[in-house]
Amino acid sequence: MEETVLHKIDQIWQETDYCKCDKCKMDIAAYALNRLPPRYVQSKEGEMLHKFDASTTQMDVEITAVVCKAIQVVGEDPHKS
Repeated sequence: MEETVLHKIDQIWQETDYCKCDKCKMDIAAYALNRLPPRYVQSKEGEMLHKFDASTTQMDVEITAVVCKAIQVVGEDPHKS
């Protein structure tokens, strides 16, 4: 899930005027991952199934919505300790 969220952040974040530092990116990722259901895998087969699941429309919409909210929240108060 982390890889999928980071990829989605990179896609959406570029279109914003918010801070682009690594700390903000990791804050956005943490915010989003804490609000998405966990998807743990321990094998290559599980990883492939997760990537397929993440590519479905519903999952993509869910991840996109959470990442957009995370970018907004972190972007409005960057570098918060």
